[in-house]
Amino acid sequence: MTEAPMRTKMLAALGLVCVSSTVGILYKISQAASGGFKYSTTSAICIAEFIKMTMSMSFHVGDATHHEDSQSKLMTAVATARNQLSSHAVLHIWLLAGLYMVNNQLSFNVYMLADPGSIFLFKAGSTLIVALIQCCFVGKRFSVEQWNAMILQCIGMVIVQHNPCKSTTRYPPVVYLMMATSVVLTGLCAVRNEYLVKNYKIGLNVQNLVLYGGGVWMNFLAFLLLPNPNSSQAEMGFFDGYDNPLAIGVVFANSMIGLAITAVYKYADAVTKCIASDITAVVLCIVSSLFFELTPSITMWCGVTVVCFAVHLYTGAQAPVPPKEARELPVKADVVGKEFEEGSAEELEKVPLD
Repeated sequence: MTEAPMRTKMLAALGLVCVSSTVGILYKISQAASGGFKYSTTSAICIAEFIKMTMSMSFHVGDATHHEDSQSKLMTAVATARNQLSSHAVLHIWLLAGLYMVNNQLSFNVYMLADPGSIFLFKAGSTLIVALIQCCFVGKRFSVEQWNAMILQCIGMVIVQHNPCKSTTRYPPVVYLMMATSVVLTGLCAVRNEYLVKNYKIGLNVQNLVLYGGGVWMNFLAFLLLPNPNSSQAEMGFFDGYDNPLAIGVVFANSMIGLAITAVYKYADAVTKCIASDITAVVLCIVSSLFFELTPSITMWCGVTVVCFAVHLYTGAQAPVPPKEARELPVKADVVGKEFEEGSAEELEKVPLD
């Protein structure tokens, strides 16, 4: 595959920084003065999921790989989706949608208690939590250099969130518990995504169509049961509050964030995404120190620097050396031929998850 030009990579990263920063700021300023949000957070995510579902559907119908001259694009799209999906696969995708739904509502709650800069920096420096989840559930291995970088990230977060004058943290422990829970849910979502990719041959557009479709009905059901879990105005209607441009902005930004991340992975790489996350965290720390409750200090900015530096140490660290058995297997495959060698290498990459 031809590598994308540097200009394209930079534009993809810039787009992710803009969208992510906009999401963080909108989540904070769209709150009501009386507490909570001026709109139903479940309806906001439901509408955003519907928009993403519609986009995924249009992408799948327009995909030329399944088109046939004798049939319409819509009929071939439906037939292709049916061939790829099974009830078991749909349940796994909907489980992922449920995790996203819970995490989205938890994120709204966290934004009521903390500033956007601290939240995004916590996400950038929480690789250790995600790594522990991957070690426990998918058996993923990390090198010593990667573990050292993750520990350094945690130290940087402690520096940022510790107030040396008061000898306490910037926020109550429950806020950090909620942010850690959100990170754990994000890690579980990554594990479920990895499970789907490795165990089911489903096209990305079809998978997203089912995922966002599940998000629509789950968030709508959450609205019926919990009309507005993140506001004191519990009896708010589904479309109440959307006369405010900030509420529409939250829906639009949530609809675009997935496209921005996909563009980074398609035209750039994971390192570019990490760089974009670092820039977003720094930008939101500056914004939070100017307009929100984050009090800046030299200690805080040193901690921000440590976290960003640790993220780049992690992305530049060497992956762990595979076990001796894994290194010897492709050598034996040379006797049989190239096809067996490639098949063996592919099997080595599969990690049992049950």
